[in-house]
Amino acid sequence: MKETVFKVAECAILVRSEHDFELEEGYLPFVVEAGSELETDSPPEVVINVVPLLPEGLISGRQLLFDAENEQQKFYSIYQMEDGLGFVIYDQQTRNDVQQVALLNKDFTNWTVYFDTKRADLFPLKYPFGPIMLHYLTLKIDAVMMHASCAFDGKKGRLFSGFSGVGKSTISKLWAQEGSRIINDDRLIVRRHNGGYRVYNTPMYYQDIPKVAPLGGIFLIRHFPENTMCRIKGAGAVSKVMAYSIQNNFDRRYVAQRLAFFSELVSQIPVFELGFVPDVSVVRYILEHEDKQEAGETR
Repeated sequence: MKETVFKVAECAILVRSEHDFELEEGYLPFVVEAGSELETDSPPEVVINVVPLLPEGLISGRQLLFDAENEQQKFYSIYQMEDGLGFVIYDQQTRNDVQQVALLNKDFTNWTVYFDTKRADLFPLKYPFGPIMLHYLTLKIDAVMMHASCAFDGKKGRLFSGFSGVGKSTISKLWAQEGSRIINDDRLIVRRHNGGYRVYNTPMYYQDIPKVAPLGGIFLIRHFPENTMCRIKGAGAVSKVMAYSIQNNFDRRYVAQRLAFFSELVSQIPVFELGFVPDVSVVRYILEHEDKQEAGETR
């Protein structure tokens, strides 16, 4: 039996198989050395059982719950199973060919992943399955996954979110130029921690060490002719922040869980709408104005 443990957002994930498998390079910095205290300090939150074959008929006749697709290609489909959920994950190079079939139990603790070794090589977590697995981990641990970047200046983490192309990577680079540590500039997990919230990076297609920062502010960004920011609260803040989370809204329970999470989040963490000029002046602007905005002063 081959077993590998990696940790994301302080959660241990065990991957095991009777056959050989590999993790893509982005997972390698998150792998915990066998026998170390980090491996044994807590049982795994999730177990992923790997089967290197793709049997037919696993999903046949099951109710389709959700399709993730666009006009060009399919990403994955979710089906209702007797004791959980079934996933068909499609090859992103050849578009609509099946890459993996995965079964998840009802309490989101156990996956069985069947994969085509011709399409996924020896990588059972090959994209987009890895992020799918992490999304269901967040449902289990009272956390969320966000399309966002985060900069940590040594005191607090600032999360920047918005639609694709609004400048998440740009604003991260500007904070990096001013000495901040970038947790990630694309995908993050936000998790409750000791009465507050922490931001964690996740495995990407490239290697990066695990990072974490205390969350101190959320900024919904857009390019603008001048730097400007305004704090938002209540239901408006909840809906706007939630819009940039990674979620599947086919089950009302998940929607209710997310609403409760974001309602508590925005009651503790200030949320700002930020228009910014793409130069380092925005860093100084935020540092000068965020405390005043939190105190209720006008900009």
